[in-house]
Formats: sequence, structure tokens, C-alpha cells
Amino acid sequence: MNFNRLNVSVKGPGHLISGQPNQDASFVSYVPSGWLAVVCDGMGSKPYSQIGAKQACRAVADTIKKSSFSIESKELIKAIYQLWLTYLGRTKPNEAVTTCLFCWLSHEGEARTFQLGDGLIIISDKAHDNADTNSFGNETTGLGKSTKFSDWDVTEHMLKPGDVVTLMTDGISEDIHPGMEVEFVCEIYKNIENKSIRQAKFWLKNEFRNWATPNHQDDKSLALLVIKK
Repeated sequence: MNFNRLNVSVKGPGHLISGQPNQDASFVSYVPSGWLAVVCDGMGSKPYSQIGAKQACRAVADTIKKSSFSIESKELIKAIYQLWLTYLGRTKPNEAVTTCLFCWLSHEGEARTFQLGDGLIIISDKAHDNADTNSFGNETTGLGKSTKFSDWDVTEHMLKPGDVVTLMTDGISEDIHPGMEVEFVCEIYKNIENKSIRQAKFWLKNEFRNWATPNHQDDKSLALLVIKK
């Protein structure tokens, strides 16, 4: 199967004003077994969250590049976590906490999704939101905070030509009206399907920087894969 792909990450107004870095990271790429899309959102209260997010994307990509698509989920997550720790070097994991969402697509159209912490994954017409419900308000779980496989939300799907996979951080998902998630993705795809990757990225970054929600502050990252007909 062939895929169109796009990933965008923009710094939120809150970090622009404070001079802080974008604490999100996103990645879309071909891998030997198919395609991979990743978005990670570093926890803002942690001093090195931007490093955690960036290295989480890297750890997911490097682990999957050398793994069989049939690898057992728990084994995959353990390998990603161990590589993330390696990539952090001297940075303490609890100072680099990050959410981690990724979708792994095989050449045959099989999709495996994995989510730790807040954010949203949409597979075609299925919105899958893993909102954290712990007792610490907006604090979410993530790498560096959780070491339990049971904290990960794992799903499997069989996709067909025309299906769309979208992953986004909560800087986007929290501002989408409940029940409108699929419409939101369809509107994005409608606006970018006839654009080059460069034009599509320019348009989407502009949309995120001029976000319609009043007083929005958070960084915004989105990764998208479309199975071509």
C-alpha cells in the first residue's frame, strides 16, 4: 500500500511569550515494515520535557525500524522504554516526562496504535481518546512517570485505501468539541489533499498559530497518514 503523510509541530503562545522551547515532538517516516507516525508531548512542569519528547520519538522510530511487525506489544514497549532511557543519557527520566502516541502501519494495511498519556488517535472514522483521569488535575502520565505496560492503550485495526490515521497532542484534542473529532480531521484533509507537502505544512502551521480557541496557550503537534486509493 502507498501512503501520503504529514507531520507538523508548532510552539504555543505560552512558550512564545516565556521564551521556552516547544515541548512537543512529532515524526512520520517510512520504516522497513511499513510506516510510522509518532507524537509526544513533554510535561510542562518538568525541566527537560522537550528532551524527553524528542528522544521518545527517536526511541520509537529506532526500535520499530529493527523490529518485526508481529513483535509482541509488551516486548515492544519495554524495548522502546529502555532505548529512551539510553538516549536520555544523564537526564533523569522523572525530569523528562512525556506522553507517547504512535501508530505503526504494515504494508498490508494493518495498524497497531499505542498511547501513553493524553492526546488523541483517530483511525478513519474511529476517534480514540485516552484522557487521563488521575486525581492530579491536568497532570498526565507518560514515559518517566509510568513503567507499567497496563498504562498503555493498545489497539489493532485493518485499514483500506482512503482511510486516514491522525495522531495529535492535547494542545489540539482538548479544544475539539466532543463528537467532532472525525469532522475536524476530514476538514484538515480536505484542505491539504491537493497541496504539496510543503504547502500543506505551511497551511496547517498557520491554522495552529491562529487557533480559534480564545486564549489558547499550548504547543500543538499532529501527524497524519492517508492510505492512497
